[in-house]
Amino acid sequence: MDFSQALTLPYHADRWQPSPAAGVWRYPLEREAAESGHVTSLVRFQPGAAFPEHEHPLGEEFWVLEGTFSDDNGDYGAGSYVRHPPGSRHRAFSRDGCVIFVKLNQFEPTDDAFKVVQERQGLWLTGEHGFRRLSLHRYHGVSTSLLEFAEGGRFPACCYRSGLEILVLEGELSNGETTLGPLSWLRLPPMAVPALQARGHTRLWVRTGHLTAASPVSHAI
Repeated sequence: MDFSQALTLPYHADRWQPSPAAGVWRYPLEREAAESGHVTSLVRFQPGAAFPEHEHPLGEEFWVLEGTFSDDNGDYGAGSYVRHPPGSRHRAFSRDGCVIFVKLNQFEPTDDAFKVVQERQGLWLTGEHGFRRLSLHRYHGVSTSLLEFAEGGRFPACCYRSGLEILVLEGELSNGETTLGPLSWLRLPPMAVPALQARGHTRLWVRTGHLTAASPVSHAI
């Protein structure tokens, strides 16, 4: 939770932990408190598992990695990005099982739009440096997007200035010392300048701009 420090977490399958709900497992990345506050994690629902109704005082967003995630608002298959605004409530479940990447209680109070972006229906933009980008959300200088490198390439240096968070979805990302495979996660403070390199076909979930004045929040979920 020290956002001034660089953090690299290669994925290890033995780090999954049971949640309070039967059949729901967590893989913690950032966690302010046991069951409250700022949280970033992977969450796995076994088929038929459900998490009881709960509130997100400062919002929730998630990316569906595998399977289909469901709640009171609908069903979201792999490749779906969903934002629930501050103060929202829902019951979460999965009929056939799923894995999601989720961030809790990290919105500004005024960032209050419910939003769904389907990767297959999104507007991908091709950059001049050999990758393409799909914008998922942008608010007050904080940008969330997908980057796809068809044949590898250097990660754009412009993204480093205001802090950077990456989840590797497919392929490999190297920082010169460590090679990160799928479901690996890293967080870099503002002005860090590592030489990140995508190897081969690589897809990344990326957020920038949120670490310039980041501080944990303390609200129950």
